[in-house]
Amino acid sequence: MGFSSNAVLAKARSMYSHRMTPAKYEELIHKGSVAEIVSFLKNEPSYQDVLEEIKETNVHRGRIESLLNEQAFIETTKMLRYVPKKEQEFYKLSVFKEEIHLIIDKVRLIDSEVNDSYDLNIPAYLAQCASFDLYGLIAIDDYATLCQYMKRTPFYKVLKKNIPEDGEKVDINIMEYDFKKAYYDHVVGVIKKEFKGKKQKDLLTIVYTEIELENISKIYRLKKYFNVTEEQIRGCLITDYCRLSDSMMDMLIKAKDAEDMLKKLSSSSYKLYVDEKDFVYIEYYAEKIKYHLAKRYMRFSTDPSLVYMTYAIVHRIEINNLIHIIEGIRYGESAEHIKAMLIY
Repeated sequence: MGFSSNAVLAKARSMYSHRMTPAKYEELIHKGSVAEIVSFLKNEPSYQDVLEEIKETNVHRGRIESLLNEQAFIETTKMLRYVPKKEQEFYKLSVFKEEIHLIIDKVRLIDSEVNDSYDLNIPAYLAQCASFDLYGLIAIDDYATLCQYMKRTPFYKVLKKNIPEDGEKVDINIMEYDFKKAYYDHVVGVIKKEFKGKKQKDLLTIVYTEIELENISKIYRLKKYFNVTEEQIRGCLITDYCRLSDSMMDMLIKAKDAEDMLKKLSSSSYKLYVDEKDFVYIEYYAEKIKYHLAKRYMRFSTDPSLVYMTYAIVHRIEINNLIHIIEGIRYGESAEHIKAMLIY
């Protein structure tokens, strides 16, 4: 293992050592206000810098959440300085994902009848490492110009595919699906190009599990809350990398309702995660499975790329935990209710 690999591994391990512990979560859920949470986090090595500007006497919940999201991005990109140029494409996957989110936000603004298309919020931390000039998006006020601006980027193909008919608006749901598929195609492509053997297999296991869990959550939500056809459900799923058998996926899609779908899921590899609550919080269970898989790799792997990817997942879930706590305290939820939504 070379110097750069050792440096990435050491940095990830060091950041992981500063994670929130069960005891710290227990203390946080019993705080009396968002200001008290901020004061607590300001003494944590992982959060003291990003929250430094916040005054406990003037705390805005939305601003805190924005800064925590910024911190999640900054933490995972800190390791880029230790990575050889030839390997940076893998370590910049989070940048690729954030660029997609920003492009979708821009399309929403262009189509909006309320907001000005110039109101795009561009995070400075993202602009510093983006693959194209993000600030050039601000002056764009129509879809055709956006497509032209993005013509030399990997995002153009999806934008071109979703060009609306004259007088029509972009179907954001279809565009989001196309971008999500493009993102996973890119991730899988980079992993297969950069890595071989067991390393490739382990990285793909994490990615395929994430995709599979998203598919399961999507099927459940569509059956629970919407009156959709089997064909419409299939059109919302990313099945290229699914490890569940075709017959199992077909069975889940053809289930008569959400409850029937869960019963059928209990005969799959995810049977241990179907309980008496009938997946009341389907995303919670999906995130929990992903978290424990990532945590296992994070703790026992000595491969820097694998540790990097799993650290990013574990840390993102920690940020989500903190946001759940902030929102729970803000709206007067009980400590027990807040704790039930945390993953650690």
